[in-house]
Amino acid sequence: MKPNEFFQETFEGLSQYRIPYSRELEGKYYEIIFDNGTELDLNFFARDKVTVIENGETAVETYHCLKAEDTVYFVLIDRKKRHPRSGLLIIIDVATDLVTCNFAYQKDRPGKPSITVPNVQFGAIKHDGKPLPEERHCFTEDLIGRKIKWQYNPLFKIIHVYHAPDHYFCTVDEETREVFRKLAIEAGQEPRVPKLIYEQAFYCKIRKNIYVFSWIEKGSGTEGFIVMNTERLIDVGCFFGNNPQGDPEGYMFSAYGEWVNEHLPEEDMEPDDRYDI
Repeated sequence: MKPNEFFQETFEGLSQYRIPYSRELEGKYYEIIFDNGTELDLNFFARDKVTVIENGETAVETYHCLKAEDTVYFVLIDRKKRHPRSGLLIIIDVATDLVTCNFAYQKDRPGKPSITVPNVQFGAIKHDGKPLPEERHCFTEDLIGRKIKWQYNPLFKIIHVYHAPDHYFCTVDEETREVFRKLAIEAGQEPRVPKLIYEQAFYCKIRKNIYVFSWIEKGSGTEGFIVMNTERLIDVGCFFGNNPQGDPEGYMFSAYGEWVNEHLPEEDMEPDDRYDI
């Protein structure tokens, strides 16, 4: 594969292993109440269309859905026409009636691509005549200190080290690093690929072995948001932010992983050898 074929023309560069979109929510309607008082009604009335009523404001949006587990669905709604551009990154567990939504939006940065700002809220599906469940998804530290190597396509493998509750670091193997070097040269950029990258992150627990991991890419300002199964070592997720050209983009992907148990040499690097948060 040539370096410029590593990313598709529409970008979606890490979508090669994406599982088929799920249509199981088609025809479903959910009235969701979040703990901060936000009310969100979702009517999945067509294959890829959903009516969204947020605190009384109605809009018809395009959505994509990947099934994360038997009763857990991950929905991406990219609200491109909003100012600022915003997205709904929603995890719906129909077995527990629990919902997590990242009300993400883009914020301008002087001289840089806009940065995605996450806003995670926990809530539940409302049923007439029944009280809301008391349980909630929640932020967690369960993954802190663990490491997983994720593979998104034949050339892209990356190790995530879940280092602390507010950040993580990642490192890539030499094959992937060489692809990035060639891409940088083709784009007229300095072909420097750090061996270790620190970025802001957070973690949520959905249920046993099902976790959310999300991070903000320092350069592009894009948010990565994945729902991982730590038993089966698969994930479904999305990128919401900007493509390499700086244009707005949101797309879904899948990956598979393996636990990394050994100490990584990169963990001992000095600050000059890596990118800080």
